[in-house]
Amino acid sequence: MRRRAIAALRAGVRRLPWLRRHLLRWLAPVMPLLGRQIDKASARPYAEWFAQWQAPRPDLLAGAPPLPFLAVIAGGAPGEPTRAALAAQSGPAPQVLSADAPDLAAAIAACAGAGGYLLRLDAGETLAPHALAGFATASLGTPRPLILLADEDVVQANGQHSDPWFKTPAFDPDRLLQQDSFGAAVAYEAAFLLRHQLGTLRGHALALAASQAALAEAGPAAIRHLPAVLVHRPPGTPAPWRQRTDAAAVARHLASGAEGARLDADLAQRPLRLHWPLPEPAPLVSLIIPTRDRIDLLRPCVEGLLRRTEYPAIEVLIADNDSTDPATLSAFAAWGEEGRVRVLPAPGPFNYSAINNRAVAAARGAVVVLLNNDTEVLHPDWLTEMVSLALRPGVGAVGARLLFPDGRVQHAGVVLGLGGVAGHDMLLSGGEEDGPQDDLRLLRSVSAVTAACLAIRRETYLALGGLEETRFRVAYNDVDFCIRVREAGYRNLVTPHAALLHRESASRGSDLAPAQRLRWEAECAAMEARWGAVLRHDPWFSRQYRLDSAYRLLAEPGPRRAD
Repeated sequence: MRRRAIAALRAGVRRLPWLRRHLLRWLAPVMPLLGRQIDKASARPYAEWFAQWQAPRPDLLAGAPPLPFLAVIAGGAPGEPTRAALAAQSGPAPQVLSADAPDLAAAIAACAGAGGYLLRLDAGETLAPHALAGFATASLGTPRPLILLADEDVVQANGQHSDPWFKTPAFDPDRLLQQDSFGAAVAYEAAFLLRHQLGTLRGHALALAASQAALAEAGPAAIRHLPAVLVHRPPGTPAPWRQRTDAAAVARHLASGAEGARLDADLAQRPLRLHWPLPEPAPLVSLIIPTRDRIDLLRPCVEGLLRRTEYPAIEVLIADNDSTDPATLSAFAAWGEEGRVRVLPAPGPFNYSAINNRAVAAARGAVVVLLNNDTEVLHPDWLTEMVSLALRPGVGAVGARLLFPDGRVQHAGVVLGLGGVAGHDMLLSGGEEDGPQDDLRLLRSVSAVTAACLAIRRETYLALGGLEETRFRVAYNDVDFCIRVREAGYRNLVTPHAALLHRESASRGSDLAPAQRLRWEAECAAMEARWGAVLRHDPWFSRQYRLDSAYRLLAEPGPRRAD
């Protein structure tokens, strides 16, 4: 009853624009907190959601080809629940062998010759009745996928389902280096395993080697995700994204690569922590801070850069948008005497995009960092982390973990389509929370990061034309820019290992305030006009989650085919 009443309130607010406008005006200061409480109260329990939607999945059965599967069960003889689940599959039952079976190599070869796929399961893991039909349907993609991934959960002794693990539609190589993000719900084309001599590998080691070979052979389309829960783990199973992670396999994988990344000395931590190298000498970094007065905000920001940042080569560019306060002007003069600070005049009406673009043009650094004046450094190695990532081949924009003054999460990556155009994922999570599948502790790919703290190679920024100055003067310029970075073939990353305090919009105020709202609505419309289809399919956000909540709530039933 409570959930239905809240759903009715949501629907009424959506249908009545005048009510929405007044609520946004008067409740703007508390909307994030209020929204989180409403969403928590209206959250659908996973067991109920699974029973209503995920279990039947008739859409996965349509058109499934008669594809052979070989199931290899680790841990000695296959357990009875695993055997029974495999025997009950829709269509032909798969061949089942133990991982130590003497004829395993011959069985893999036979499966490869028939065009089949290999699954490796632990004893006790079971499959949904339509699992193999789902994998078979997903295999019809062009080019044919070499690795098929699905979602998974836990089935309790009473038959109820819990602890869902929803994986991202797109493959994230950085995530796989920190945790075994493939898990149990993965099928490998048998012929592909034979070609690359991977048939004897298991678990995380197999995922690392196979993903690298698949990308080299056929590109990102070689790894396909099916947004359906197809594998069920037994009750009491430790979190597989931690338990299955193999630090030794990751170390071997890194040793064979060219980027020079190294694992943190603490191999027991989960997720694993990687460190990426900086060139010698470290390149100059230009930190760009637009401001107009507000020395109360600007001073802790700049002092943190100059006194509490260990990175050895920085210049601070203060883009001054018509400051007149004597205290601000006095601080400009004092900082200028240090030699590491330049004040760049940026007169005229506030245009965040134009101000940053002019500053980047005047910057001398190989890497530029866009930084809001209401941010403050929390630990000395934050910039080393961001620059080491921004300099990696194939990486575009890098974002930081930003925290509100009370310690809760303000930014941990931006999700396209969230709340309409784009929104902050896991907003207001506790600063010590792990997040779903440790997402708040992972370096991971995202579609966009906030320009409140964004690092990127200067040459990339300039090549892409910088921030859009006409249509996105204040809002969504960072999201538009990050989409263009991704369209140019780069990955955008957010790291939890660079953390700053952020007093969000303390200078310019909220976009929901009456004086700002018309401008903000025009920028929303411009984003929809330019990126409408892109906004509805974020490759780094599971289709199983709602887009009207930042808190990873379950989406309502509807068709969710292979990504």
